[in-house]
Amino acid sequence: MRAIQTVIAFFTFLAGTISIHAQVVAPGRDLSLLTEYVNTTKQDSIFVFYGSTGNLSAAHSTGNPSTFKWYRYNTDSLKFKLFAEESNLSQSLKESLAEGGYRVEITDNTDSTETYTCWLFTDDVTLNNIEIDNNCEFLELNPITTPSSYNIPYDRFAYFDLSRNPNRENNTYGKQYFDNITWTSSDSRIDVSQEKQLRLVIEEPAPLYNSSYTITIVNPFGRTLSLSTPEITAIATKADDLIQVDEDGSWKDWDSNGEYEALLGLRLESKSLNCDSIYWKMTTKKIEPLGDFNYVIWRDSSLIATRNDAYPDKNIMVPGYYTIYHYSVNTSSGCIDSIITDIKVDSSKLSADIIPNVFSPNGDGINDRFVFSDTDASIRSISSFSIKIFSRSGKLVYEYSGNPHDWEGWDGKTNIGTDAAEGVYYFIIEARGWDNRKFARGPYKGFLHLFRGK
Repeated sequence: MRAIQTVIAFFTFLAGTISIHAQVVAPGRDLSLLTEYVNTTKQDSIFVFYGSTGNLSAAHSTGNPSTFKWYRYNTDSLKFKLFAEESNLSQSLKESLAEGGYRVEITDNTDSTETYTCWLFTDDVTLNNIEIDNNCEFLELNPITTPSSYNIPYDRFAYFDLSRNPNRENNTYGKQYFDNITWTSSDSRIDVSQEKQLRLVIEEPAPLYNSSYTITIVNPFGRTLSLSTPEITAIATKADDLIQVDEDGSWKDWDSNGEYEALLGLRLESKSLNCDSIYWKMTTKKIEPLGDFNYVIWRDSSLIATRNDAYPDKNIMVPGYYTIYHYSVNTSSGCIDSIITDIKVDSSKLSADIIPNVFSPNGDGINDRFVFSDTDASIRSISSFSIKIFSRSGKLVYEYSGNPHDWEGWDGKTNIGTDAAEGVYYFIIEARGWDNRKFARGPYKGFLHLFRGK
């Protein structure tokens, strides 16, 4: 009668009505956890072994000689099935047990039966090797585990919630097994993603420096798995460049929002990484009756060890739109990368608004010259320029031909060095842009007034 009562007590234990001190232990275990049954506050033990098998030991709470019936949980039938029975022992030890659920019924010599349940996890996951896919676009590192990393979240480290009917599988530990992953590179210049992924992909760019890589996994049981690759040779290349423009004889960094006039001097410097050869190409748009297309107007190449800069002929940089292609090449691997930059050279411009109609060369420092205002903004990409000034009788008194930016203006003196008389003069300006646009009519002819009074 006492045996029946004890068995009933075990089942009511699942409903949380009694408390029995556990008499199942796991010699040599590495970690002990508790289940998370949802319909009871009473939980079973989970014993974790860092290996392929584990051990369980059981004894009756009285310590009396007893009969032991060992059961293993069958995940197909969702029931415990007997696999071993021993008699007249004060303690029963089961060794080399596989992962799973276990139950032991212990009946001592006074006919008192106690029943205990536990779950046994065998954490024998190993990192075997890291598969390497090293190419021009990316480096992929794929750790290979035993058992397969695809099976662990679903087929390992699961227990069943015995408080629910039918029993429900709980595989929290398997799903969390690869949650805490860190990848590191032996070269700090390589940007290694901090996303906690088992498979590592480094791209945009692929690694540009030789490096070994280490994966470290800290699993939910506190066990650390770590493995490193040998040094992997970087085969990818990354194209990069610095473009500078000639401004008054000095090189200034090109600004995509800047305005530049012809003839534009350019300095192209390669900043490419992990390459041995560099190439440059410049195209512009050509318009024909059947449409327009880009055609090459300049090329350059060199070994990076010889030089890393290039200077397109500024005579080709007339007003228009240009595309600069820069290629970096790693000849040993065959990897190539490129970067493209669009350059605009301003169309020719000569604004009539900058031409004054009066000046007073009297030496007071105010309006002493007949000169353009705001030449940097209003005169652009002019290839030839001339100005002639005539008296009212049609006599040429002054002329200039050259760069309009260099023209300092008319100071009121004739070409022979005498002061021109006060009065009205007539000017003619002729100019041509590097795009062959002519500036010769309309507002580029007119009258100006010369005053000498104080």
